[in-house]
Amino acid sequence: MTAMLLALGYAFCWGVGVTLTKLALSAIGATTLLLLQLFSGVVFLMTLCYCKDRRLPCTWRHLKQGMAGIFEPALAYMFGIFGVQLTTASNASLIGSSEVILTILLAALFLGEGLTRPKLLLAALSFLGVALLMVQTGGGGVQSSLLGDGLVLVGTLFAVGYVLCSKRQIATAEPLHLTTAQQLVGLVVTVVCFGCLSWLNPAYEVSVAGISAPFLALAIASGIMQYALAFLIYLMALRTIPASQAAFYTALIPLFGVASAMVLMGEQPSLIQWVGGGLVMVSAYCAHRLGVE
Repeated sequence: MTAMLLALGYAFCWGVGVTLTKLALSAIGATTLLLLQLFSGVVFLMTLCYCKDRRLPCTWRHLKQGMAGIFEPALAYMFGIFGVQLTTASNASLIGSSEVILTILLAALFLGEGLTRPKLLLAALSFLGVALLMVQTGGGGVQSSLLGDGLVLVGTLFAVGYVLCSKRQIATAEPLHLTTAQQLVGLVVTVVCFGCLSWLNPAYEVSVAGISAPFLALAIASGIMQYALAFLIYLMALRTIPASQAAFYTALIPLFGVASAMVLMGEQPSLIQWVGGGLVMVSAYCAHRLGVE
């Protein structure tokens, strides 16, 4: 039961965090928002570390341990941001949902987790549910492109790489320290990459000038939820369940995203989307009950 609650916790944090990010993007540029969120998450995690141990995990040993942060949040979210700008929200969400299947396949290859028929059937059911969830949610006049879809897919592959690296580490690492180190490394890499990008193209310059206090608070809150809490709870869950089983709960992220959009943005899902959400919940529940070993 504890593992299931943890899994639901990180799916909730990521799903609601996506909705908060959508709200913040209406007033803050994508690159600026990502750095604000990462910085807020790192400060929050470091505060927790100091309150817990009266020290910060900033030694070279900790930073080497946090190198998986290069994959995610750094590269996964950077590729994802630019990919979403070149494709539709529906395409991005559907490609992102392939993380479930990719994690199952690569966990079998690199972690030795069994590749069973129930896993594949539940993964297919989960993917179908996410596909239905995304019906009629794309919009804004954005047309999909092969480049945009490709960038989102590359970002998804980096996210899977993060999962595989973290699963190996979490058996011996303390979740709070590991999360903090990963997020700190991710922040440093993102700052360097965005700094180079803004030097090449001033359109990507990062600036907090002109951001109102409510939207600044929204950026901070979404960063703590989406980067600090979600990743921390995810690593805590990975200590007790296989990576392939944890992947099924990531498919709940769009479900929590749709639900929070209903509450915060007044969006109303269609009947097909409700069916899709039901399929995702069924696949996650069955994965938990069966253990998908």
